[in-house]
Amino acid sequence: MTRIAIVGAGTMGNIHGQSCLELPDATVTWVVDRDRARASALAAGHGARVAATPEEAVGADDVDAVLVATPTPSHRTVTELAAAAGKDVFCEKPIARSLADGEAMVAACARAGVRLMVGHVVRFFPEYARIHELLREGAVGQVGIVRASRVNAYPRIDRNWYADLAQSGGPIVDLMIHDLDTLRWYFGEVERVYARGLSYTPQQPTVDYALAILRFAGGVVAHVEASWAHASFRTAIEIAGSEGVIRHASDETAAIRIEHTAPDGADGPAAEGVQVPRNPLAESPYQTELRHFLDGLTTSAPFLVGGEEAVRSLGVALAALESVRTGRPVHFEGGRARLEEVAR
Repeated sequence: MTRIAIVGAGTMGNIHGQSCLELPDATVTWVVDRDRARASALAAGHGARVAATPEEAVGADDVDAVLVATPTPSHRTVTELAAAAGKDVFCEKPIARSLADGEAMVAACARAGVRLMVGHVVRFFPEYARIHELLREGAVGQVGIVRASRVNAYPRIDRNWYADLAQSGGPIVDLMIHDLDTLRWYFGEVERVYARGLSYTPQQPTVDYALAILRFAGGVVAHVEASWAHASFRTAIEIAGSEGVIRHASDETAAIRIEHTAPDGADGPAAEGVQVPRNPLAESPYQTELRHFLDGLTTSAPFLVGGEEAVRSLGVALAALESVRTGRPVHFEGGRARLEEVAR
């Protein structure tokens, strides 16, 4: 049984708390939030103790792992506290707001000999995991072009840190990073990114949008859209290869659609509308993700998204944000943005 302290009792803290209730190998022993009433509400469902600051909970004897679900700027502080106390860490994405903070978190956990996993949950959504399998099977041949979209309404919360670009990084660092990370999982490292958006305009505090064009080292080109300017949440991805197209849209009934192109000399499609249905409700992806973390602690198996992997995905997001700011593309070497082209 892994005893968990949840630090941050907002939306993500509650989602992960619910996952803990559904996993037999996890129990929540502490909940931390500066809003004590909010912490108490989450703790009540677990019989957990409450703290207003993380120091007391992280250092407690009845805590084995710390789940960091605070606003992005505080991820480093909480993670370093946990590492110093010898506790394994699950941290919500993005790992940090800056590369320097993300790298410091990885280093702190390595020095302390504790494990660090970052919650890039899209890799655990069954549709996106199945697409990964299809690509490895060569289902659509050589991939050339990808289009991905992830749109939502502008976040509206008390003390709205999302509206502060310096804290949240806007939809690129907080929302688009889901697809940037997933595409790295599919296609490897990025070699160039160019982006445009509203993040450095007067509209940013109330509406924000970005479109990035990525070129991967293997030749794939991806167009990635992220928005805090829509009325509701939805996602879509389309992957075009030499032998067909894979499509997924969250607002369609068919979870995944594969359309094969006609073989040479044929008059019509080899297979039309071949569907691979995957039920995303069979198990919450957040539950699957947390179970993966707990299993990794037990078996010492590598995490699907460890700290270093999350730092690389953050680097792509920061490069896209820097491209929006400067109007210039950012280039990568060995999977990392050139230091002179992106702020650390």
